[in-house]
Amino acid sequence: MQRNFEYFRLRFPGKKRLRFFSFFFAISFVFWIITKLSNTYSSSVELDVIFIDIPPIIVLDQDVASKIKADITASGFELLVYHFFKNHINVSIENAEYSSNLAVIDLMDQKFSLQKQFYQKARLNSVSPSQLNFSFSKLKRIKIPVTPPDKINFKPGYDQAGEWVIEPDSVWVYGPSKKVTALKRLWVEPLLEQNIDNDIEEKVKLMPVDQIRYETETVLIKTTVKRFTEKSIDAFINIKNLPDSLSIKLFPQSLKVTFLVLVDKAESISAADFKFSCDYNQAQTTEQNSLEVFMEMKPEGVSKVRWKSKKVDYLIRK
Repeated sequence: MQRNFEYFRLRFPGKKRLRFFSFFFAISFVFWIITKLSNTYSSSVELDVIFIDIPPIIVLDQDVASKIKADITASGFELLVYHFFKNHINVSIENAEYSSNLAVIDLMDQKFSLQKQFYQKARLNSVSPSQLNFSFSKLKRIKIPVTPPDKINFKPGYDQAGEWVIEPDSVWVYGPSKKVTALKRLWVEPLLEQNIDNDIEEKVKLMPVDQIRYETETVLIKTTVKRFTEKSIDAFINIKNLPDSLSIKLFPQSLKVTFLVLVDKAESISAADFKFSCDYNQAQTTEQNSLEVFMEMKPEGVSKVRWKSKKVDYLIRK
């Protein structure tokens, strides 16, 4: 035996002997760790609670967060997993006692279902606390109208030519009373299609709202798309609320109005179809020698109307 040791000592001098020793020390340490972790221990681990089986008429408050301490008997390997990796557990609240705004669930009543979430050889001894309290709200049900998309990527020269048709045009929603009461409309997800030049008929999803559930999550939206052209005309400016004893001169007395209209209706649109006005009463409330121009009437079928100038100067004659 001593002769063999001398043989290895002479064969691995200096640094080689140190590396050889370190290698066998590391192997020994690994085997020691494995042996220790294979043994069975009892330990308390802290687990985050994930509530499941939430009743349909109940919504949990946003800040609900619970933890429990579970005393378990398991191998060292399993305990390491529970401490650092699998640090959550599902708790059913289907049979909780709901009263006022606070609910109570007895964890000991579902010890068997909690036990099944651990590894097969692990044993759940106890949980602390044995009961969990959590705040909740009862859902309110109300019908909310659906709003069509407000931005459509039309192909140049094309635009919406009809009203939106939405099916259904309103949707039943469920949520906490305050949330539902404050909800005035539902928005749909934006259309992803680019350069649209055909009629739109598409099923789209409703935009999610925090703590709100929808009876249906998709709606059908439809509208007509046609080719438009841009047209410009000169329109006369009227004056409102002018006393009979006065006369007024506007500078300028007409403006240039530009708008979009269907190609086949462009020729039928004239200046008489528009009505632009200034209000004399505005001159009584401001020291500026100008009046704002606003549009009172426009023909059906035109869109994106713009005009210049927005303000005109005036001269009063008595």
